[in-house]
Amino acid sequence: MLSPLSLLTAAAAVAALVTVHGQAALVSAQGGSLSLLSQLVWFDRTGARLGTVGPVANHGNIELSPDGRQVAVTILDTAVGTRDIWLYDVASAARTRFTAGDADENWAIWSRDGRRIVFNSTRNGPGRLDLFQSASTAGSAPEMLLENGMWPVSWAPDGRHILFVTSRRVGDAVDNDVMVLPLFGNRQPFPFSRTEDASENWAAFSPDGRWVAYSSTESGLAEVYVAPFPPTPAGMAARRRVSADGGSQARWSRDGREIFYVGQDRSLMVTAVNGEGATVEVGVMQRLFEPRFFFLDSHGFDVAPDGQRILVNTLVVSPTAPSRIAGVARTPPGPRRLITRAAEPGLRTTGVRRAGSARI
Repeated sequence: MLSPLSLLTAAAAVAALVTVHGQAALVSAQGGSLSLLSQLVWFDRTGARLGTVGPVANHGNIELSPDGRQVAVTILDTAVGTRDIWLYDVASAARTRFTAGDADENWAIWSRDGRRIVFNSTRNGPGRLDLFQSASTAGSAPEMLLENGMWPVSWAPDGRHILFVTSRRVGDAVDNDVMVLPLFGNRQPFPFSRTEDASENWAAFSPDGRWVAYSSTESGLAEVYVAPFPPTPAGMAARRRVSADGGSQARWSRDGREIFYVGQDRSLMVTAVNGEGATVEVGVMQRLFEPRFFFLDSHGFDVAPDGQRILVNTLVVSPTAPSRIAGVARTPPGPRRLITRAAEPGLRTTGVRRAGSARI
């Protein structure tokens, strides 16, 4: 999931390699004719399109509410070049702006009862992603939880812990770690998985809170693992690998019996699991379909409560819309404008970037 981080600068040379109808097309920020937007699209498990939620926009991270009635989604505000969080009503497609202003908010998660949202924001300073929580109604006053928490990725079902991902520099590289923030006591964060020679992220609590699915590059390739919570040396040593040939963005089904994830080839995969005992039993992997992901630097899909429908942030190509490639906004006929903002999880801003590639 989360890859090396950097801030875009006015001197950056940015391009994006995107896949359109199965064809690779290089779209340069310096005058490419294609514009990339996305729409939230429902699919069944065979890949059949069922419907859409909301309008076409530059969508980022998506997160369905626990009851499946709303989706929190980050949307690029082209006027200021940062993202805000919006709440879409799944049934009516009506949308409410949850955050507003010049700050960048690019990640949000729901509490199990759907009454609260934890999100990140640069409102306390550019390039610094702090964690906040507030009621899940627009206009609620947020409470700061953690300075430089970066990305909140999962909320425990009992409401007592949050998993978040941070980054750290290791030599010339930047790795990611999965951390735990208690929401009680002194709220002192501690590592869930932090390996010196690997990058871990895309963590998700199981519905019963006993397990965490996450990705790690310890084998040299991003793979999905399951380990017990809270973490112990023995528990981490006995973790189970879920994917076989690469995987990230793990999502649990609401009954805890399946783990969905994105494979190395960008296919949507699912594996049956049984976590009722002292260890997790992992079943056979199944390939569902290959969505046209907008990009996979943030959560590109989520699973409905029934486990039969999958909401995908789906690529839409519009030659008439403004270009938004890898952080670059160009509004014809004006000059190119580079967006300077805190990089989102997985955003790699060097040279050529594959939009939709699963990074860890």
